[in-house]
Amino acid sequence: MGARSVQPRVPPRTGRLSARRPRAGALALALALALVGGPACDDPPDRGSSRSRADLAELVARPTASPGLSPAPGSASLGSAGVPTAIAPPGRTRPGSPRPELPLPPPRADALELTFVGDVILGRYRDDGFDPIPEGEHELFGEVGALMGSDLVVGNLETPLVHVLPATSPVGTRYSFGADAELARHLAYAGFDVLSLANNHAYDLRGEGVQQTPEILEQLGITAVGAPRAEGPRFVVQTVEREGWRVGFLAFTTHANIPELPGVPPLPLLEVTEIEARLVPLVEQARATHDLVVVLAHWGEEYADTPQWEQRAAAHALVDAGADLVIGHHPHVLQGIERHGRGLVAYSLGNFVFENVKDVPRLSGVLRVRYDDAGCLQDARVHPVFIKSIPIKHPAPATGYMGGQVKERLRSGSQEFGARFEDEGDDLRLLGPGCPSEATPAPRAASAAP
Repeated sequence: MGARSVQPRVPPRTGRLSARRPRAGALALALALALVGGPACDDPPDRGSSRSRADLAELVARPTASPGLSPAPGSASLGSAGVPTAIAPPGRTRPGSPRPELPLPPPRADALELTFVGDVILGRYRDDGFDPIPEGEHELFGEVGALMGSDLVVGNLETPLVHVLPATSPVGTRYSFGADAELARHLAYAGFDVLSLANNHAYDLRGEGVQQTPEILEQLGITAVGAPRAEGPRFVVQTVEREGWRVGFLAFTTHANIPELPGVPPLPLLEVTEIEARLVPLVEQARATHDLVVVLAHWGEEYADTPQWEQRAAAHALVDAGADLVIGHHPHVLQGIERHGRGLVAYSLGNFVFENVKDVPRLSGVLRVRYDDAGCLQDARVHPVFIKSIPIKHPAPATGYMGGQVKERLRSGSQEFGARFEDEGDDLRLLGPGCPSEATPAPRAASAAP
């Protein structure tokens, strides 16, 4: 795969890859549109709706914030006869008009399902220019769409984004990653909801990448967590609401390729030995106001088969403080999974999209977990995946011999942690889900809908 002077095209799509349950937010959005005179439609533009290539092209072409539902103050909307009608001041209605009923918040679903993948790298710089991974009309996530569909799809985006890529790398590191807004549309087609930006490649496109990456993701309907922050604390718990559940995400990295840049917000960076002191209080606070707490950790040693003991100690401290999930990445290889108390720790999910297709780095997995109404882990399974080389490097389901390789690596890596799996078709299902007998179910968040 050589460097290209012309940016690759994204295949035309009529919808998202992963089939999902309709979300209650779609109904609320449709009602809100109706209240402000917006167009009525059968499929409102919700995060669970289909998106055409034209829709996404219009979104990423705008570097500004997404448009609101209501007209700007002082503007006018068209009445039933196509005549502009005055917009009432906020909180007031025109005399004689019925008072609109505001949409109710969605009820809390009886269960919530989340899907996690590892490192996603869309392209890198070489000596002769930029080399994208998605090329031509090939769909990057086409073969794994059925494995990713759930209420929340989460990954680690180790690729800073800009609207227009520079011709050469703006940093002097050996490995420099990046992608433009055109390539980023693959992420929306795949159905990603949340992507962590807390990793050692966040500065690869310097300040432009730091600023534009979360903007581009927001325009694609994807929530960025762990982005460098210009103001406030480095480490924050960000709330994502889905199906009436409040899920808190805390993302950090223990690695940085480039020192802090003048005028560029700092990374959420710390040493492994600092995790307990600096992050445990945040997890404890988030536990009281969220249904689930997820920690996304960019840590460990590259290509190491097992995590360091400091990582295990930190993971246990985070779970003891109230984290339901600790999901790791950075080693570029699949590592073991551990059940600790009420929590689940995946130390490294390996590569999901990457150029390295050697025997071990190409092995990966999609982790799918399901929580019941009491907040107990109802089901946890891994869909084996490997990085396929033809026609482009892309994730594909691992079955047969390749599936056996993924399963054997996951079993052997998890054995020392006491985690046991059973085969269920092509998947590996974790044995012993649910709330441990010695633990009591975590209380619901006070703000959760009944």
